[in-house]
Amino acid sequence: MLISVSCSESKKETITENRTLYVFDLDSLERTENYKLTIEIRDTITNYKYQNLTDESKNMDVFYNPKTKILKFAMWNYIPKNEADFKELSLSKTEFINYVMQEPETDGTGPILFNPEYGILGIGNVMAPNFIYLKNQSDLKILDNIIDKLTK
Repeated sequence: MLISVSCSESKKETITENRTLYVFDLDSLERTENYKLTIEIRDTITNYKYQNLTDESKNMDVFYNPKTKILKFAMWNYIPKNEADFKELSLSKTEFINYVMQEPETDGTGPILFNPEYGILGIGNVMAPNFIYLKNQSDLKILDNIIDKLTK
């Protein structure tokens, strides 16, 4: 008996967009930074590469597994939190899910507002500034809503 097995090439799609990072300490805007976001979509994992256009030490990679819904940021895993999520049609047709550390730490980063289409919208920090990534300056009008969602 002869069995033939074919290895199909995995699908890969790449999307590149610009983002502006708004860094807030409490409710005061500290600074802005420009990023290039490259989204590499594969069958089993999606990689979000945030490349800072002036300081490569601020680059970051975030991985999302659509099957398990786990978001990997730095060395931690984040899982969806069961609560009301955030929807803003001017940003994305898909709502942003509130992700929290799978194994919470007292001074850990989070929550993270994320959806697979957009990537990271916001990162909350207990002991550090909050970060918001926007595509357009016209989205600035909703910054307060995003900060409220990150700090509640």
